[in-house]
Amino acid sequence: MTEPSPRRRDIWRSGARRAVTSLGTISPAADPRWPIALQAAITLMIPLFVGIAVDRIDLGLLACVGAFTVPYFSALPRLERLRLRPIAGLVLTASAALGALLGPHPVAAAVGLAALATAVGLAVHGYRLGPPGPLFPVIVYGMSAHATGKGVPPETVIACVAAGCALAVVVSIAPLVRRRHWLVTPRPLSVLLARPVWDAGAKELAMRTAIVAVTCTALSALYVDPERAYWTVAAGVVVVGVVPGRGPAVSRGLHRMVGTIAGVGIYVAITRPEVPIILLALILGALQFVTEVAITRHYAIATAAVTPLSLILVSSAEGNLGALDLVGERTLDTVVGAGIAVATALLHRPAAPDPEHRFAPPHATPPAAPSSAD
Repeated sequence: MTEPSPRRRDIWRSGARRAVTSLGTISPAADPRWPIALQAAITLMIPLFVGIAVDRIDLGLLACVGAFTVPYFSALPRLERLRLRPIAGLVLTASAALGALLGPHPVAAAVGLAALATAVGLAVHGYRLGPPGPLFPVIVYGMSAHATGKGVPPETVIACVAAGCALAVVVSIAPLVRRRHWLVTPRPLSVLLARPVWDAGAKELAMRTAIVAVTCTALSALYVDPERAYWTVAAGVVVVGVVPGRGPAVSRGLHRMVGTIAGVGIYVAITRPEVPIILLALILGALQFVTEVAITRHYAIATAAVTPLSLILVSSAEGNLGALDLVGERTLDTVVGAGIAVATALLHRPAAPDPEHRFAPPHATPPAAPSSAD
C-alpha cells in the first residue's frame, strides 16, 4: 500500500519550522575564516585612518569600500585568488563609476541600478562565482550615486573606490611570503572562468535576481525614495543568494530580517553617544571582522554585524551619524527587499536542491550518466 503524498500545507509548515530552527544552529566551519576577516578589516581601516590623518574622512569612507573585494573567491588557493581578485576590484570600480555618473539623474540612476544588479547576477550565477554574489556591486553603486548626488565630483568617487580596491589586492599579496602558498600551481584564467553552464538552478537564480532588481527598484523609486532603492535591491539579491531552492531562500530571508533588526539596535547603541572618530574606525574594522568570520556559520549573526557597519558608512557619508530616521528607513527597505526575494523562491520546484559543488570558479563538471551496463 503506497504512502499518501504529503499535503502542501504540511510541506510549508515543515519548511517554516526548519527555517526557524536554523536561527539556533551554528554551522561548523569548513576552513578558518579569520585570515579573510583580518584582511577585510585591515583593508577597511587603512583608508579610514588615512582620511582621519589628512582631515578628509569623507574620502576615507569612500575608499574603505575596497574591503568588499576581499570576500570574493576566498575559497580558492591564494595564488588563484590573486588572479581573480583584481577582476572583483574592477567590477566594484566600474559599479562606482556607473553610480557616480548616473547619481545626479534619478531616472537614469534607477535604470542603471536594475541593469547592474541583473548583469552581475547573470555573471555570478552563470560562472558559479559563489558568495557574496551581486551584493557589494549594488551597495558600491548606491553609495557612489548618493555621493555625486550630494555634489562630490564623479572622478573623486571613482578614484577613491579604485584606490580601496587596489589596496585590497595589495593586502591579498602579503600572505604570499609564506612558502606553502607557492606549492600549489594556479590554474589559468581560461579554466578558472570556464564557459558558463546554464542548468535549471542557474537559470532560476538569474531570473529571480532580475525580478528582484527590477521590482525593488521600481517600488522604491515610485513609492518610497529613489535614493534608497539600492538598499532594497541589496537586501533582495543577497536573500536570493547563490543556492537554488525554496528552503535556502526562506531561511536566508528570515535570517536577514532578524539580523537587520538586531543590527539596527547595535547601530543605535554605538552611535547615540558621541564616538571619537578613531574609535569609530576601530569599531568598523571589528564589525567587518565579525561579519567575515560569521558569514559561513550563521547568516543572522553576520547580518547583525554588517548592518551597523553599512549604516555607519552611509550615515557618516551623509553627515548624520546616529540619525534614527535612517534606522526605520533601512529596516523597511530590508523587509521589502527580503520579502520580494523570498516570494520569487516560488519559481523553484519544491524538491530540495543539491548545493554540493555549485560554488566555483571553476564550476564542477557534472558527473557522467551511468551506462546501461552499470
